[in-house]
Amino acid sequence: MQLKYIEHIKALTSLYVEFYKHEPVSVTALPRSGSSRAYFRIQGNNEPVIGAFNADVNENNAFFSLTKHFEWKGLNVPKLFSISTNKQYYLISDLGDATLYSMLLSCHLANSEYSEKMMNYFKSALTHLVDFQVEGPVGLDYSVCYPKQVFDRRSAMWDFNYFKYSFLKPIGALFDEDKLEDDFENFTNYLLDDEMDCFQYRDFQSRNIMVKSDELYFIDYQGGRRGPCLYDVASFLYQAKAAIPQSQRDTLFNFYLETLNSKKGVNIERLRERFPAFVLFRIIQTLGAYGYRGYFEGKTHFIQSIPPAIENLSQVLKSKLPDVNIEYLISVLENITSLLKSKFEQTPTFDGLTIDITSFSLKNGYPDLNLEHGGGFIFDCRSLQNPGRLVKYKALTGLDAPVAEYLNDRPEVDVFMSKAYEMIFTAANNYLSRGFKYLSVGFGCTGGQHRSVYCAARLAKMLEGIQGVKIILNHRELDKL
Repeated sequence: MQLKYIEHIKALTSLYVEFYKHEPVSVTALPRSGSSRAYFRIQGNNEPVIGAFNADVNENNAFFSLTKHFEWKGLNVPKLFSISTNKQYYLISDLGDATLYSMLLSCHLANSEYSEKMMNYFKSALTHLVDFQVEGPVGLDYSVCYPKQVFDRRSAMWDFNYFKYSFLKPIGALFDEDKLEDDFENFTNYLLDDEMDCFQYRDFQSRNIMVKSDELYFIDYQGGRRGPCLYDVASFLYQAKAAIPQSQRDTLFNFYLETLNSKKGVNIERLRERFPAFVLFRIIQTLGAYGYRGYFEGKTHFIQSIPPAIENLSQVLKSKLPDVNIEYLISVLENITSLLKSKFEQTPTFDGLTIDITSFSLKNGYPDLNLEHGGGFIFDCRSLQNPGRLVKYKALTGLDAPVAEYLNDRPEVDVFMSKAYEMIFTAANNYLSRGFKYLSVGFGCTGGQHRSVYCAARLAKMLEGIQGVKIILNHRELDKL
């Protein structure tokens, strides 16, 4: 286990003991999401709780204050139990593992529309959103919000530049930066010509909605601030991988407007007219996030979100956009939509099971978890004889024939690989029968150069030919050379 995880577990165990007055039975790391925060499920004599670590104390303070306020208002958020002295660790209620997003695949009908059950969940989420937007601000001290107290010009320009530097430039898009900045300014002026009297959740989407005992609970609102209402409903209805059909989006948006109007008198026609601009702005912002997390941090989940986001962008560009002078921005968006749709259409989709096999150095930590799946197998190859200790093999890798022959000649290697293969083969067949799409396998050794590389390559060869299975082989440390 990585040293930082051991440190987190020690700190959270201490916080747990201080609060509950007994030692926990287990502390289990949860799959990492898109943020830098780390979460652990802590099981003891009481109900399980979630222990969290976040080095950003300012963000934590916003989360603590907003959580206490929303709980006081009766909104469905996790309970905050305890906070460490340095405010980097805290305990909150365990809302389980089921998110609204995790339920989407099982609720599609044959025509790609969502079932009545899921539509009711969507409507429930939008009803809660209205409560956050209308009831949330009552008595809320916005000075606790971080990094901004209000959605303002700087907020909008941060998002536009996020898109420019983390998406447009990495994909090699050609554009006149001066003209693009002019349109960013014009678009910002339009967005700010709106009432700023709602709580803006900022990341209201199905991955941040937990489902427990058929009730919805809400997380990841720590970046919230005062702002316009349309941003959050655009975030929810146009979440890329949720892929809500347009007819159902229209139904849900009408439901949202009626619910909002019942809680607070609004100009429905004005909101309806301005909505496409907020949808466009939100898609631009998410493409910036997907670019940063995918291209710069190497997280495949975010790269996989780009095609559906581009499809959303294509639909929005065909709709009637408000009268705002952003013609150059629109031309850039149309160009990248055409370019990327063509690129992604040339990439065949795979409907079977992908097995991602990675060799790595244990000194450099485990491979990143797949965010869709969050599990798999890790095998420690350090129990095998290390050819890297011999001078004649030191500069070679597990892909070179002399190293492979050395390991092939050792009976314990055959035993190790046959047992690993048996486990993976059984899991693969089970996953295929259940419609799972992803299985991760990691082989770690001291340097990630000899034993782990050999084992990963050998397993990939052993698994070749299984119907419905695609193998992806990565050698993490070798790729850095």
